[in-house]
Amino acid sequence: MQMKDVICQKRKTLGLTQEQIAKRLGVSAPAVNKWESGVTCPDIALLPALARLLQTDLNTLFCFQKDLSKEDIAQILNEIAKIGRDPDLGGLEEAFQLTQKKAKEFPSNSELLYQLATVLNGLWMMVPCQESARKAYSAFSRKLYQQAIACGDPVFANKARYMLASEKIQNEELEGAMQLIERIPTDQSFGRDLLFISLYMKQKKHKEASELLEKKLSKSIQDTFLLLNQLATVAVREGDSARAQTLADYSAKLMEIYNWRFSSYTVAMSVAMEEKDADKCICLLEQMISSLTEENHMADSVLFAHAAKPASHFDSCQNLLKMLLGALESSNEFSFLRGKEEFQALIATYKKALGEPG
Repeated sequence: MQMKDVICQKRKTLGLTQEQIAKRLGVSAPAVNKWESGVTCPDIALLPALARLLQTDLNTLFCFQKDLSKEDIAQILNEIAKIGRDPDLGGLEEAFQLTQKKAKEFPSNSELLYQLATVLNGLWMMVPCQESARKAYSAFSRKLYQQAIACGDPVFANKARYMLASEKIQNEELEGAMQLIERIPTDQSFGRDLLFISLYMKQKKHKEASELLEKKLSKSIQDTFLLLNQLATVAVREGDSARAQTLADYSAKLMEIYNWRFSSYTVAMSVAMEEKDADKCICLLEQMISSLTEENHMADSVLFAHAAKPASHFDSCQNLLKMLLGALESSNEFSFLRGKEEFQALIATYKKALGEPG
């Protein structure tokens, strides 16, 4: 971190404006602005006063402290945790003092600040202490999270926002929690969505909570389904057909939650394709294609109790059937099936059902 960043971060942490800094040091506000933008640096005669005003030291101001490695941070955290759990080493109060010391020593290391807050929180939750001490430790943890946010590292800033938002939800500070959640990027959807779910439940917005929960559950089931498909394929390549079939059976049971028969056959089909079992492939294809011509009941799935109900799948099923038949006729991966009369008869039957030439 450069001096300009240290000045800006320290000023904001203390809640001071550039004008207030300028007035205290006897310089102009544009001069402070130039320091923070990196256009100029403070006069050397001003540095001791600036360091005192920002409640730091010259080493920090000049960024002379070495960056901490992950191993350094882990060592600091382990030492604090060890002291906090052992009364003979000083216990919680000594761990708190060391936490404060390290935070002051490395005020610009967002990872350390975030981890210090998390360890301190964990200690006062696990180790018995007086209520007044709990409040002091909790308040300092919040300060560390806020300081981690001010450092500007997006990874640990968002982690700190998550922790602060969680605490605010628990304390019924729902407006403040919402402000923090909205600052967390949408691409970090898992943690963000969990916060929204907790917030909705506190607000008694049960429908919104259920919709988001169903959406998350549906995504998790789909991800698990894809992983089972890959696991089954690997099992075949390892020569373990029994395990591959068991995984296919698990997948079929899992996908029953969608009330769509087509999906229950797909992993078994992957296994049969990998094994080049033509007879099994044709049997499964017949069931898969048949399922696309039947009325489905996806809208009745437990996953759509609150979420938007799927519209009629007739058109999408017809399109999927056309795509599947096209792949069966042209894709190289199905070439080992095309010499089978049953396969050709299956294609002809369903192309006729679609009104396509045989």
